Amino acid sequence: MNREQKVMSEIERIQKGGPRENHEKIKKLGKLFVRDRLKLFFDNGELAYETGLFANALQEHLPADGVVTGAGKINDRLVYFAASDFTVKAGSIGKKHGEKILRTQQAAIKGKRPILYLIDSSGGRIEEAGGYHVEKYSGGKIFYNHSIMSGRIPQIGVLYGPCFAGTAYMLVFCDFVIMMKKNAGMAIASPRMVQMATGQKVDIEELGGAEMHAKKSGSVDFVVETEEEAAELVKTLLSYLPDNYQSKPPRYAGKPPARSPEEIDRIIPREPNQPYDVHDLIDCIVDKGSFLEVQKDYAKELVVGFARLEGRVIGVVANQPAVKGGAIFPESADKGANFVWTCDAYNIPLLYLCDTPGFMVGTKVEQEGILRRGRNFIYASSVANVPKICVVVRKAYGAGIYAMAGPAYEPEMTIALPSAEIAIMGPEAAINAVYYNKIQSVTDPKEKVELVKRLREEYRAGYDIYKLAGDLVVDDLIAPKDLRKELSSRFEMFENKDFPLPEKKHGTILS
Repeated sequence: MNREQKVMSEIERIQKGGPRENHEKIKKLGKLFVRDRLKLFFDNGELAYETGLFANALQEHLPADGVVTGAGKINDRLVYFAASDFTVKAGSIGKKHGEKILRTQQAAIKGKRPILYLIDSSGGRIEEAGGYHVEKYSGGKIFYNHSIMSGRIPQIGVLYGPCFAGTAYMLVFCDFVIMMKKNAGMAIASPRMVQMATGQKVDIEELGGAEMHAKKSGSVDFVVETEEEAAELVKTLLSYLPDNYQSKPPRYAGKPPARSPEEIDRIIPREPNQPYDVHDLIDCIVDKGSFLEVQKDYAKELVVGFARLEGRVIGVVANQPAVKGGAIFPESADKGANFVWTCDAYNIPLLYLCDTPGFMVGTKVEQEGILRRGRNFIYASSVANVPKICVVVRKAYGAGIYAMAGPAYEPEMTIALPSAEIAIMGPEAAINAVYYNKIQSVTDPKEKVELVKRLREEYRAGYDIYKLAGDLVVDDLIAPKDLRKELSSRFEMFENKDFPLPEKKHGTILS
């Protein structure tokens, strides 16, 4: 065997991954071998290059040290990747494995391209620990790199199996997390470790399954059924994202909306407290089929996601009157803040559709930090420096409109529809607060009803939208059927927005 043949022979051996029994194991679980998985993502099923193939080459039972790293093209755009090989020591992270991930991260930082993490790992390789997890140039630096990369280049994580501790952190450090509905789970410790530490008996689904993270913790953005669906979702998600913080998202040919803008006025009820589904409104505004909802199962009272408007990528932040009246809860405040922050990092203009009675009140939400978490939402909307447009659809009560980038929060435009109501609170609560004693002093039931009705009408007159438009509280009052057209032209006008914020090192408010 000559030198070239020897190299080719070794490459062939390494690329086969771990032992046959481990391949059989993943097959029974319905999972793909990592190299077959990668083919789903990249154009023509090919990599641009693979690096670190010979890591731990002298250890025949550790081919590539359990991780495939390199770069490839997704829809003709270069993307870096690191993908666990579960057939090698259950994808556990050893020293060389960790170093390969670090090198790929550093390449992505220098190359200013997105990075994709395909995680199917049992965690750190304990028998190799010996301090490598805290060394300056070893596994522990993965999260430092994640932090440095945050907001510089898009990071997307896909989870295929149970992962704990460090590998779980790799996912939550990403901008977006996609999780398989079956087999996958993530937590800071395994069920066995939890039982040892706390005595609590819990299974992986309850501890860190897809449903729990999608609905309760908010740590997962998307849940998918199949590996093919995960790959297609990554491709779709990347179509809304730029390569890095200095570039803009891709532009596509525009499409008409799924529903006619003529329907908007019929969709919005005349009664301010009557629910409706804000998705119907979004369908009248954005290009057909372009709305990609993020965290759709978490804090459903706020809808966030990416869309296109005449081919231009925008981020949509919309109160959902069909769920909890569209009030802002601690969880939806977090959801809104994180999404706004991400859009601002990657130069994605923001469209706010405001229809909220404001922040939720009461003992429960106070204990859950509504003030602090609501502050985060307001902060994110305040410092987001991409083009922002606020549409007051119906209710804009209390501080809710602050979070929704109302007039004082430097939107490029505040547009009102005829159904808009901007007030400290709704008429029912306001009249009860201000005139409670006066109302209670009226003994005749009929007179009391008439008094309350008159006081509410007088209160409503104070925030009549025509009056507010006349006072320039809002920039424009428009016909609902013109909303899509107006938004498209105004986002185009502010495409080259230049509005530097006051100079400082960074804010002290963390979401």
